[in-house]
Amino acid sequence: MLYVNGQEIADTEIEQETERMRLQYEQAFADQPESDREKQLREWSRENVIERILLQQAAARLTDDVPDEVLNAAFNCFIDDCGGKEEFFQTSELSEAQVRHELNVQLRMERLMHIITEDLPDPSGKEIQQYFQQNQQKFTIPEMVRAAHIVMHPTPETDLQAIEKQMQQILVQLHSGTNFGELAQKHSDCPDNQGDLGYFARGKMVQEFEDVVFNLSPGQISDVFQTEFGFHIAKVLDKRPPLPAQLEDVQQVIVRELTEHAQQKAMEDFVDAQKEKAVIEEK
Repeated sequence: MLYVNGQEIADTEIEQETERMRLQYEQAFADQPESDREKQLREWSRENVIERILLQQAAARLTDDVPDEVLNAAFNCFIDDCGGKEEFFQTSELSEAQVRHELNVQLRMERLMHIITEDLPDPSGKEIQQYFQQNQQKFTIPEMVRAAHIVMHPTPETDLQAIEKQMQQILVQLHSGTNFGELAQKHSDCPDNQGDLGYFARGKMVQEFEDVVFNLSPGQISDVFQTEFGFHIAKVLDKRPPLPAQLEDVQQVIVRELTEHAQQKAMEDFVDAQKEKAVIEEK
């Protein structure tokens, strides 16, 4: 049995943390032997639980109680998010007193984190510039495509072959010089803006659509192709290559990330200090 400053930690708490971490851990360390992975996962889970308990103990030592109005507001918000008091307690094994206790612990933890991080200085201009220079690839504006499409959405009653045949006839008209926008307005199930989807980067459309349009040149029209949304004909209107972002465009993002890093480091330093003076025993 594990004890942290005399507080007994049930084995189930470490087991729950192990299962919570398992999927992400196994994906990250899939190349390691299974026995090594399991041992390391168990050790990391144990450390996570110890650190959480140390933070809870530190939060419990705060002299100021959580005001009743703050705790009541947190309780009411939690119950509302769970569908109401009656519905929650019909399905939950927790009593109202236990819920309030857990919320009290959480609110004290939030206050402790605020105390630890409230006096951290804002990132300096030099730190912002250095972070920007070291992360140029991260702050690159990705390749963008502006495309238009003509699409026909099938229904369960639709004859797919008939739709594809109709789209092939539209494609013949396009190759004969008929205006793409006019045909989109006339035939497409998404005729807005003459089928113009505007600029988008990879990851914004379904994969099958991106596989086609990112391999077309500006002005080029695709063959008829199919995605989960139906049959399409796409035309690339313009392409923009990847471009490095300017510092002023990403400065707020950098400030936020540097602030989060500093807060995380402050929390880690606090926990390390708590560990140094803690009594951690296996009995």
